[in-house]
Amino acid sequence: MTELLHSFFYPLSNAIMSGFMIVILIYWLFSFLGIGLGELDFGTDFGTDIDSDIDVDTHVETDTQPDTNYHGKASSYPELDDNHVTHENEGDGLFIRFLKFMNVGKVPFMLILSTLKFFTWVGSLITTQFTPVGNWGWKSVFILIPCFIVGAVLTKYATNPLARFLSKTGYQGEERTEFLGRSGRMISTISKDKIGSAEFIIEKNPIRLNVISQSGEEIKYGESVMITDETQDKKFYYVTKEVTIDQN
Repeated sequence: MTELLHSFFYPLSNAIMSGFMIVILIYWLFSFLGIGLGELDFGTDFGTDIDSDIDVDTHVETDTQPDTNYHGKASSYPELDDNHVTHENEGDGLFIRFLKFMNVGKVPFMLILSTLKFFTWVGSLITTQFTPVGNWGWKSVFILIPCFIVGAVLTKYATNPLARFLSKTGYQGEERTEFLGRSGRMISTISKDKIGSAEFIIEKNPIRLNVISQSGEEIKYGESVMITDETQDKKFYYVTKEVTIDQN
C-alpha cells in the first residue's frame, strides 16, 4: 500500500496529476450527491463560454444570400463593414479547433476534462514506472507534455461514441445564451442594411455580435443599443438605439 501511494505522488509529474485526479473525484462525488454544487464552481461554465464564442465568431459569412428581415422584406445584406465583421474562415483559432477536436459542445465539458486528466494521469504513472523519469527531479513534469498529447487523442476517440449518441438525443451542447433584450455598445457605425458590430457584456465577459439597424436609421459608433430580434438564418441581430431616461 505504501509503495502504491509512493508511486502516485513520486516523481513530481505523478504528484501533479494525482492532485488533479483527487479534485476531479471530489467534484464528481459532490455532483452525484447533489451537495454544494452552487458553491463548487470548477469552471463548469467554461463549456458554455466556448460554445458562445464558437457561435458568435462563426455567425457571419461573406456570401450575400437572400434573407427576410424583421419587417418581412427581402434583403441580401449588400453592405458589410469589413473593419469590424468577423469572417467565418478567420473565426476559428487553433485553440477553438482543438476544442472542437475534443468534442467540446458535443459532450459535457467536465466529462471531457475528467477523461483527459485520467488518461494523462495513467500515462504519467506508466511512463514513470518503466523509465528513469524519477531521476529527473522537477524536470519530470516535462513528461506530462507527451502524456497530454496522447491523452487528448485517446479522449477524442473515447468520447466519439457518446458524442454520436448525444447527437441523436438532440443534445446541442450547453444551454445557448439568449441575446434578445440585451443592451450593449456599438463599435462601428451602421445604417440601412449595413452590417456592423456591437459589444455586449454577458456574465462579465465581453462578446461581439454582428448587428443590423432594425429600422434602418443610423446608429453611430459608441451609442448604446438593444437587441430586438435576429435574422431567420440566425447570422445577424437587429438592434435599436437604447432609450435612456435623460433622453428627450
